[in-house]
Amino acid sequence: MGCTVVLYLLSLALIDSATRDVPGHYYLKKQILLTGLAIGALVAGTFVNLDDLVGLGWYLYGGNMLLLAAVFVVGKSVMGSTRWIPLGVFDFQPSEVAKLAMILFLAYMADRRERTPGTFWDVSFFYAVCAPPAVLILLQPDLGTALVLFAVATGCVYFAGAPEKVLLRFLTIVAATGVCLLLLHFYAGLKLPLEDYQINRILSVFDPQRDPLGSRYQVNQSIIAIGSGTWWGKGLAKGTQNRLGFIPEQHTDFIFSVAGEELGFAGSVAILSCYGLLLYRCILAASKAPTRRGTIVAGGVFSMLLFHIFVNVGMTIGIMPVTGVPLPFLSYGGSALIVNSFAIGLVLNVGWTRQKILF
Repeated sequence: MGCTVVLYLLSLALIDSATRDVPGHYYLKKQILLTGLAIGALVAGTFVNLDDLVGLGWYLYGGNMLLLAAVFVVGKSVMGSTRWIPLGVFDFQPSEVAKLAMILFLAYMADRRERTPGTFWDVSFFYAVCAPPAVLILLQPDLGTALVLFAVATGCVYFAGAPEKVLLRFLTIVAATGVCLLLLHFYAGLKLPLEDYQINRILSVFDPQRDPLGSRYQVNQSIIAIGSGTWWGKGLAKGTQNRLGFIPEQHTDFIFSVAGEELGFAGSVAILSCYGLLLYRCILAASKAPTRRGTIVAGGVFSMLLFHIFVNVGMTIGIMPVTGVPLPFLSYGGSALIVNSFAIGLVLNVGWTRQKILF
């Protein structure tokens, strides 16, 4: 809870710094409102009946599929992507809800099946149910969020008790298949369900000089910003890369670049330490949960947050492709903030249930 509150407050400071040129502190005021909603979601997740919520797994899964389909009918397009449904106060992104719906649905299915997923096909089942929403999200197009569902399935099947050897074998086959498809794309003309810019972003990780003014531009400017922060940073609202607008989407996907430039290495380590403690507490809740479904829910939230943090920070320093994955609790935006807050509430719920049983 403490880590989440610290990240809420730090988010407001960084977003205000990243959008200082916008009149009237528009983004700051809107983020304050969204943070209020997020706190409400956190409280709701803490006190909701987890068993009843998981029991609605099928309905949450089906409802989210309808919302993902509705995006293509009533959705709002921004920069070539159709991911949002306008709601007035903020734009609702169903793909963010899909992550949480998938965690609850997988917990429901694992609980219903009762037995531990011990075979290769048992493990495959967890990923198979993620495929339909992942395909709809990929068509938006949103590669990053589609991959988050893959990470969620990995966390849920692991905490459901899948043997490490079986899970590793499955992931090795998936990775090898992905590499083969990329090779066939470049050398045999195989059409992949990815846009050209998405492929270029993946390749630019391995070849930084491939497109320095195109797919690699954001990353190069981010690296300059983070490096220029040195040990202690330039101070809030004093970052030159930030204030002069060299980093596109600096208040959303690249908020860590602002943190690195203005808070320096020390501030960046403090942020990552805060995330580390948050993830540790998720694992602790999963390992000591009184029920199997509680273990899977807390484990799924852990894997979701871990993927977000690793990919987002990784893309700002050039070791991961740019996929549009926001940094939890720091990036500007409503849907991700509210969903992640509700997810943290569920982890607190699991821990609170255990404490209630003990005392």
